[in-house]
Amino acid sequence: MKLSLTAGMCLLLILLVCLPASAAAGQTGAVSVISSPQPADVYVSGVYVGQTNNAFVNIPEGSHTVRVVKAGYHEYVAENVYVPGGPSANTVPMSANLQKSETLAGLVVDSTPEGASVYVDDVYYGTTHYGGLQIADLSSGLHTIRLEMDGYKPYTVTDYNTPSGYATYLTNVRLIPLATATPTPTVTGSTTTAAITLDSTPSGATVSLNNELRGYTPLTIPELVPGSYSVLVSRDGYMAWQTTLTVAAGDVVTQTAVLNPVPAAPVAPTKAAAGIVPVFAGVLIAAGCLITFRH
Repeated sequence: MKLSLTAGMCLLLILLVCLPASAAAGQTGAVSVISSPQPADVYVSGVYVGQTNNAFVNIPEGSHTVRVVKAGYHEYVAENVYVPGGPSANTVPMSANLQKSETLAGLVVDSTPEGASVYVDDVYYGTTHYGGLQIADLSSGLHTIRLEMDGYKPYTVTDYNTPSGYATYLTNVRLIPLATATPTPTVTGSTTTAAITLDSTPSGATVSLNNELRGYTPLTIPELVPGSYSVLVSRDGYMAWQTTLTVAAGDVVTQTAVLNPVPAAPVAPTKAAAGIVPVFAGVLIAAGCLITFRH
């Protein structure tokens, strides 16, 4: 009987000790983050929660690392930010004053649909979301950017230039579902159909065939009916490249489009300087006439 009573008291003590800890383990709190400038991406313990000037709820109680990221600015990192949990816990306020980056580059990437994983030189940076994925503190120069998403064809662009001190934008990337994506087999030709293989400098350009989007360079389009096709290759920041290709049964036509950057807008000459000469000449003529009249 004494053993049973002792065992019961031990069990009660265990419940008294463990139940509050178990209840506290599931508590969550909130963090409010503002930034200057805004918007910027906010990560709590490595998880993207949204963009600045918002409050973020359902943050597990405990200490976290908060990162604020905006392209063209240095990352803001706050470690050991304690978030209290429970219904009566206060929201933790945070403010990030972002510093402009003069020696490093920034990049903003968005896609349709959202949720694509973004890699820069094979380094994972996050997933695309509303407002664009903000990437900061990149080295300046040329990079290879890759977007991947389950059920969609990967998108890759090479020689993408990111100048120091600026944020560049890789936007309007339309991912093509695998069900409709053009396969890229080794093309050997066919006796009844033809194929076109297209590449571009730089790569990652949009390819349209007879005004229908077919994918991104480098790209092979097989099983084409013999005939003529209007080909349009385009990429943001570059002049569109267009041609007409004629293919016969069994042909495998290869074409590379060299894209030229869009020229800078010419600076309009100022007209103020041009008007000085005739005005000055008029003053001299008037002065001459006055002197003649007096004489």
